[in-house]
Amino acid sequence: MIDRKKVLLIAFKFPPYAGVGSFRWSKISKYLAEKGYEIHVITVNWRNIGIDNLREDVNNPNIIIHKIPSFYPHNLKYIRFKHTKLGRFLHLARHGLLKGLEIIWFEDEAQYWGKNLIPYCQRIIEKEGICNVISTGAPFMANYWAAKLKVKKPNINLILDFRDPWSKDVHRHQIFKYLKKFSKKYEKFTVNHCDIIVSVTNQMLQGYLENVVNKDIKGAVIPNGHDIDPKTNFEFDRDFSFLYAGGLIMGRQEPLTSFLKAVDELKEKIPELKAHFYGRVPKDIKRDYEKLFNNGMLKEHKKIHPNKIMEKMHESFVCLQLNSKKYPMAVSTKIYEYAALKRPTLSINYGGEIDKLVKDYDLGISVNGDNIKQLKKEILKLYEIWKKNPGYEIEPKKIDKFHYKNIAKEFERYFR
Repeated sequence: MIDRKKVLLIAFKFPPYAGVGSFRWSKISKYLAEKGYEIHVITVNWRNIGIDNLREDVNNPNIIIHKIPSFYPHNLKYIRFKHTKLGRFLHLARHGLLKGLEIIWFEDEAQYWGKNLIPYCQRIIEKEGICNVISTGAPFMANYWAAKLKVKKPNINLILDFRDPWSKDVHRHQIFKYLKKFSKKYEKFTVNHCDIIVSVTNQMLQGYLENVVNKDIKGAVIPNGHDIDPKTNFEFDRDFSFLYAGGLIMGRQEPLTSFLKAVDELKEKIPELKAHFYGRVPKDIKRDYEKLFNNGMLKEHKKIHPNKIMEKMHESFVCLQLNSKKYPMAVSTKIYEYAALKRPTLSINYGGEIDKLVKDYDLGISVNGDNIKQLKKEILKLYEIWKKNPGYEIEPKKIDKFHYKNIAKEFERYFR
């Protein structure tokens, strides 16, 4: 008998996995569980390897977590080594090992998960009477195995959630380019064996729908969001500080360099300016702007707990968002938190979805990373606002739409 209040979620990355890959579904699961859904999560055995593991979000009796082997050393891949000589050696040793394993796991770490995943899912579906199945990627092979599950059990309602681009990712298979044909093949099979394709932006969704030949398959944009409840606002005087939280790789180095160049050229005009980076700044960039780091205008901080970073965001005058030129379809998860905290965003990008989001919802300023002159003008405008009102807050449009309570409702619309 079908139980419509039970859901099967295939999520390779799920708490206590520590990182942005588990953020979306820890939050959506939390709110679906609060609405009375019983969520059976199929994941792998993660060690608690970071402070940002969001374990508290999934500590609910309605969220039942099933851990099955992946055949891949996933904990080794994501463990965080200390910034010491030994840590750097271990990091390099791991990098060499994982590069060697790419001969076998050439697509991603879920490549051979299906051997365990499919029979395990079949048993849960039959035992619990589950109709609605969701699979989220990356890793994308988790979605591929979910599509294989759909072939075996065609009566399930399979929703595929794509958080990132797959075969269209410019960084995928850069060395062995012939492997891209496998990505395209896996992706085409996957998107043609499901009921709903969901992605976080329209541009990303259209990239997946290009491969769909089955006209019965629907597409939907369900963005990322925030989990910040509105509280009584309290204004206080902030210093003229910028905050960036997150990684500075995958092409973000370019807009970062534009920002630092602008800061360097404005340092005499805006001596009060401070920029805080919660995450590792690339060594070559730190070297190029060593004087700004040495004089305290720029500061690099260690990663801190998500609740603490929220406090730091709220204390900053401006929150910085950087988008790679190679990923115009991407939208940072942090930008929704900035808006919910009423902090203006300075988004340095190269057009695309993020530019539209900032402008459509009044989230702050969007500027092209190639236009240093305009970037300096925008920073000076923010400086003038700060001098007049250090407690300044933005009033973004429809930010409730992006609360994860409402994101969960959007998924609920596609349940059968």
